[in-house]
Amino acid sequence: MLEVFGKFLDFSGRILEYFWTSFFQNTGPFFRIVFEAPFTSFFESLVVLFLVGVALTILLGIVRSAIQFSVVPLIHAVEMFTRFFGWVGAWGTTLLIISMVFEVISRYFLGAPTKWAFEVAYMLMGTSFMFGIAYCMQMRRHVRVDFFYDSVGLKTRSIIDLCGFLILLPMLLWLCAGLWDYFQQAYRVNELSGESAWNPIIWPFKFAFVMGFILLLMQTVAEVVKCILVLLEHKETEAEATENII
Repeated sequence: MLEVFGKFLDFSGRILEYFWTSFFQNTGPFFRIVFEAPFTSFFESLVVLFLVGVALTILLGIVRSAIQFSVVPLIHAVEMFTRFFGWVGAWGTTLLIISMVFEVISRYFLGAPTKWAFEVAYMLMGTSFMFGIAYCMQMRRHVRVDFFYDSVGLKTRSIIDLCGFLILLPMLLWLCAGLWDYFQQAYRVNELSGESAWNPIIWPFKFAFVMGFILLLMQTVAEVVKCILVLLEHKETEAEATENII
């Protein structure tokens, strides 16, 4: 058992090293281009704003937690951030419906199909999904096998959740780093979609995947802390346990 745990820690360490290298050592070309000509691209501005938003959310959460001697403000900051993007993703679904209705009317009633409807549809669908996965975790709405989970007490459920989240964390670090490299490659060559006559740039859509998994990583860390707080508080009911945490 100790050998398996040691291998897991070694595996997690290697992934953490890859994450650090990908995000903090190999990002020079992207930020150099952005800072040489700031705000020349709407999408580049959104990338920078998102990364700044992540940094500020964590920083302000840590400062408030230090002032209050509690990790709860940090949890609240992360959950407000992921909740906001869940809201944005919901509106993205609305835009998806509007674009599809417009395409149907244009194609079958006006005889003038658009060039952009197909690509807008899959981009909005993918972006809405990515923006919603962290909020879905926050609300505990992801699919789970609960025939055993629902029959045990709150502390046991917290232990089960904690084990699952700790296994998930290295995978999320690996995905975030890999998707960041994937985005940077597309950005460097200004990759086009090649899926239609419209043929838009594809790297902003690829960055949506980076955003989604960074949000999921942040929310997973918050869930780990919440599970630990539940275990330390020794609450007997879920209502009591979440009263001062969520």
